[in-house]
Amino acid sequence: MSAEPGPPPAPAPDAALLERGHESAVLDATVAAAGRGAGTAVLLEGVAGIGKSALLRYARDRGRVAGVRVLTARATELETSFAFGVVRQLLEPLLAAAPPERRAALLAGPALAATAVLAPLPEEPEAAARPAIGDFAALNGLLWLAVNAAEEEPLLLVVDDLHWCDPPSLRWLAFLLPRLAELRIALVAAVRSDEAVEARPLLNQVATDPAFTVLRPRPLGRGAAAEFLTRALERGGVEPDFGRACHDATAGNPLLLRELARAVREQDLPTDAAHAGYVVDLGPHAVARLVERRRDRLGPRARRFAAALAVLGDDAPLADAAALAGIGPGTALRCLDEIGHPGTVHDGEGSAAGRGPRRLRYVHPLIRAAVYASIPAADRALLHRRAARLVEARTGDGDPARIAAHLLHAVPAADPHAVALLRRVAARSVAVGAPAEAAVFLRRALEEPPPEPERVPLLLELAEATITQDIAAAAGHLRTALRLASGPVERARIAALLGEAATYVQPTEQAMADLEHAVAALEREEGGVPAEDLRRRLAATMLFTAFASRSGRGELARRMPRLRELAEHDGPGARMLDCAIAYQDAMTGRPDAADRARRGLSGGLLEPSEHTVTALALALAVLLLAEDPGAAARLDALTADARRSGSLRMLASASTVRARGWLLAGQLAEAEADAREGLAAAGIYERTGLRTTVLGPVVRAALGETLILRGDLDEAGRVLAAAGPAHLLGAPRARLRQARGDAPALVAREALEAGSAAEAIGVLNPAMVQWRVPAALALHADGRTGRARELAVRELELARRWGAPAPVGRALRLLADLAPDRVGAVELLRESVAVLEGSAARLDLAAARADLGVALHAAGRAAESRTVLRAALDAADQCGARPLTERVRGALRAAGARPRRAALSGPGALTPSELRVAELAAAGATNRAIAHQLFVTPKTVEVHLSRIYRKLGISARTQLAAALRG
Repeated sequence: MSAEPGPPPAPAPDAALLERGHESAVLDATVAAAGRGAGTAVLLEGVAGIGKSALLRYARDRGRVAGVRVLTARATELETSFAFGVVRQLLEPLLAAAPPERRAALLAGPALAATAVLAPLPEEPEAAARPAIGDFAALNGLLWLAVNAAEEEPLLLVVDDLHWCDPPSLRWLAFLLPRLAELRIALVAAVRSDEAVEARPLLNQVATDPAFTVLRPRPLGRGAAAEFLTRALERGGVEPDFGRACHDATAGNPLLLRELARAVREQDLPTDAAHAGYVVDLGPHAVARLVERRRDRLGPRARRFAAALAVLGDDAPLADAAALAGIGPGTALRCLDEIGHPGTVHDGEGSAAGRGPRRLRYVHPLIRAAVYASIPAADRALLHRRAARLVEARTGDGDPARIAAHLLHAVPAADPHAVALLRRVAARSVAVGAPAEAAVFLRRALEEPPPEPERVPLLLELAEATITQDIAAAAGHLRTALRLASGPVERARIAALLGEAATYVQPTEQAMADLEHAVAALEREEGGVPAEDLRRRLAATMLFTAFASRSGRGELARRMPRLRELAEHDGPGARMLDCAIAYQDAMTGRPDAADRARRGLSGGLLEPSEHTVTALALALAVLLLAEDPGAAARLDALTADARRSGSLRMLASASTVRARGWLLAGQLAEAEADAREGLAAAGIYERTGLRTTVLGPVVRAALGETLILRGDLDEAGRVLAAAGPAHLLGAPRARLRQARGDAPALVAREALEAGSAAEAIGVLNPAMVQWRVPAALALHADGRTGRARELAVRELELARRWGAPAPVGRALRLLADLAPDRVGAVELLRESVAVLEGSAARLDLAAARADLGVALHAAGRAAESRTVLRAALDAADQCGARPLTERVRGALRAAGARPRRAALSGPGALTPSELRVAELAAAGATNRAIAHQLFVTPKTVEVHLSRIYRKLGISARTQLAAALRG
């Protein structure tokens, strides 16, 4: 067996790498690991000038020598609002030179969504002209573009000045980091430790990600500093006193040492003890002081040219800098020499190769920052406005993002053209899934200010952009727009948006009042069919807003007859209102709620979207609670639509409701998988700096209940520990306490508090919030059997009124637990089993049979007991309910039977994740397609399949379907 080839030879020693042996070795290992398919990440953290960029250059060189595809990006201060600016620098080269066949392979599967972010080919429309994609679709598409590219050759992503990275690119890095270990992708980034990372939570989250190996280059020691100076001065060695003075003045910072050496060269100073005083007064602000000294020696034109370069930012065309400084091209070249080119200003490669205009940038951000800071604030603002005009004149409005970046720093001038351009750049940011960056441009457009007729549309765009980031700010913009709106129809549309915002985050009395006023205004308006449909949509939104609110319940009850009349029409608004009324009726337990939900979903009038997902999800939830057999297929379709759209909100909604369906059916592995997918969709918001919605507690409740039934109490505790409303999380927490064996009084208190919270918002239906069961059992155990029986009788009464089998069966089991004699208990349990045998609620049926088997054994009917318990064991085992399975095994042993052991192999041994992968593979999906659907890497799918084959005792994919059938 041949040994693995060693790493390629290291490049020749570089002064910039003095005392950087450890860092170089880590970077060597990082590059090598990417080639082996074990991606890693390195973060170089340190003060400005400490040598991070030199180490990045080393990493790039090592990557190229090793045959790794190197993709680089450098964030800049001017471009922090360019949505996906850093990602575009990294990934656009993959597509730019790719022939059509290679481009198609790179964009296969979810990667196609990356085209909404990256620069289009000449024949493709700009992003703002395409349909907007969801934030998750953008992140996932960009990830899969990188994954597809890495299959052909390993990738090394190199990002300098991460502290200036735009937020969407940071979100993508946060999305990439947890997946790196399974990819042929390495990431090396540099961030300043003196840029207050803590002030930007998203940057702090990325910089502290556990996937990063953090390297903190130390200042050079005195010996290395003297060696550095000797090489930089290109003369004999420096005397010890002079070297010591240089080291003390710069604290061993390589950039400061380089600038100091340059100043010594320019002035032809001897490097002896007699001249050490020159450097003593520089101290920690050496670059600024050196730049200031150098600037003081410049003529007026060169000073203006230096300032123009600082304002224009990186890669500024020489012609633009000359025009901004008010000088000609020839004078600009002379100014460039006077400034100290090339030691101060770097020429871009484009001009040298004859590819476009000569582009310039300062060699280090610290130098640019020092020049920029020396410009008076008022002059800077005026220069930025002039720069915006220059860029626009040169590009013919073809670089709107850079123009807008200058406008962000410019003096407002009530310029309608500037407002239009800022709105256009904001629209592009929204189209690529970066609403937070859109909000920056829209707020600046408001400051311009816009012409009065554009103010309301601009406020609406700003509200739409901020609604996932800061609901209070979005509501404020909507209320301002509501106040300025000119007519009832426009005000009604704005009020509907206000209501939707309240529905997803936190209902408010103000939102309800706004909706009521809008409805009242529309009732007085003769607006024809559109206005009538809008009235019904408003009414539906008002109901959605009220569902989780204690206030206004009486007023809502008074309005319900009128709302029911409004729904007796055609159109999307009426169907949305049907969905809302159906959920309201289900909350109170009206048995006709399911019919209303079916009508709401009929005709295909509610196309899945961000604006209809609440109605669709709630109507489907009603059908699940009613145990409608067609609900599952509808939920599958909604989940598929959510995945295609890339909307995290839609995906979280669909996955959560579908998890509830699996839970009802006793398919706990599927329930856990869907609940985790829903939680992951909400979690991506958290990990990528966006805001979660009210869906968080809903999906946590579903996942917590599933984990309790599967016996994973520790994980259930972690899931349910998050803050959330008592009517959503209180009942699962009470069941968790019960499963842990907590004191009955504590269980009862938790359950009763959940019940009070549920009833306060009108929830009576036991199919919706199951708090009476744990409350009654705990009260009974605590000696308060009378109160427990009252709750059990009420539970059965409400369950029979609703009519679905599952809550009726559960209520009968509860009454059996409280029955004073064995005969009564057996009869109640027989009835429970009979009811549940006509239901899809397999786990409830298994639990009822388990209770019946135990009761029969206690009544002396051992043979019948064993028959019932065996049926219970089979069902509990198939459901994956470990605690119930073990309980039934114990009961069977007590009844004289020898129950079979738990499955260590076969379908029952598969975890929820393994089962999901196995089902998809059995249905014919490729590893890549499975990875796309489950948001994992192909390597993860391979690992799952190897475990699945071992547990099922098979060796080929073609055997999966038969093995899963058992």
